[in-house]
Amino acid sequence: MSNGMKQLEQRVKDNISKIKHKIVIMSGKGGVGKSTISTNIAYGLALEGKKVGLLDVDLHGPNIPIMMGLEGQKMSSFDEPFLAHENLKVISLSFFLQNSEDPIVWRGPAKIGAIRQLIGDVKWGELDYLVVDLPPGTGDEPLTIAQDLGKIDGSVIVTTPQEVALLDLRKSIKFSNLVNMPIMGIVENMSGFVCPNCNEVTEIFKTGGANKIAKEYRLDVLGKIPLNPEIMIAGDTGKPFIYFNSSSIEAKELQKIVNQIIEKSENKENEKNKETNEKSDIIKIAFPTNDRVTVEDHFGHCKEFAIFDVKNGNILEKNFITAPPHEPGLLPVFLGEKNVNVIITGGMGQKAIDLFKERDVDVILGASGDIESNLNEYLKGELYSGNSTCNHGEGEGCNH
Repeated sequence: MSNGMKQLEQRVKDNISKIKHKIVIMSGKGGVGKSTISTNIAYGLALEGKKVGLLDVDLHGPNIPIMMGLEGQKMSSFDEPFLAHENLKVISLSFFLQNSEDPIVWRGPAKIGAIRQLIGDVKWGELDYLVVDLPPGTGDEPLTIAQDLGKIDGSVIVTTPQEVALLDLRKSIKFSNLVNMPIMGIVENMSGFVCPNCNEVTEIFKTGGANKIAKEYRLDVLGKIPLNPEIMIAGDTGKPFIYFNSSSIEAKELQKIVNQIIEKSENKENEKNKETNEKSDIIKIAFPTNDRVTVEDHFGHCKEFAIFDVKNGNILEKNFITAPPHEPGLLPVFLGEKNVNVIITGGMGQKAIDLFKERDVDVILGASGDIESNLNEYLKGELYSGNSTCNHGEGEGCNH
């Protein structure tokens, strides 16, 4: 990989690290109103006070600029995104074209590079949500986003009640599962027509297909958006329907979708934070041993490590793990990956002690005898570090 590519990958990672939630809007086929849903979800999140970015990855048919009232805007370099709302930043490849009617005639590598630049070189800043509008299908663009965007909160799959759209809905579901992308839910667009005079709903297409597939795959239907010519007019004039027609049945259904996205994303975040906090209260204490009973004098030459999970002075779990081959510098990495916080041992060389300190792992030396007795003394606050019982050198463990 070239140095330039490595630098771009790092910029992508840096930008992604500043984004709390990532939502991908996708569809199995074109013409189902995916960009309309993307626009209104992003705008709806912004109206809720969230800092939002809207990334148009439909490189061959970018419609987000016109729907956001930004058609004709141009960018000469990757810089600050355009603002469609004080809380909403928008980027599309269309902004970089001399003429928005010019076709993009690119193969996969060029498209992948462009997407990475739109993520990594644009100054997105701190965002609560990044909403990604994908092209229809399961080609280069969806795959690049799935692989490069890090942990995605979920995909929102847009369909219509037509049989052909429902067939492609299954493909989108299977694609999301294949790339380990959680599915936030399904949106059924063009779901019946509401008479503007009597509010009676007429099912122009068949009905119930999205519900049936959602039940089959145990997914949520986030909302059903009825047909309304005003939605088309809003898109063509750059006036997001959820705001400019906020009192309509359709806008209220869109708002319901936005509310569910917030709830699903932020509840998941709260659960994750709770789990992280609970885990952070657990201390992992490791003892080197050769017989599973006593503390081994020579830290670097033990057969196993006894690892205790301790919370609030109580032992939650005890495990034995086989020690790796004795190589300089290996054990600090090995035990660090096991999230060990404390090592209680007979002896250890100074170099190893320093490596553990770099990983914020406490080392208590001079222990001997029964593992359980040493552990109980430590938990009572009565075990102190003494002299190393290893006197065979200053390497990793000992060098004899």
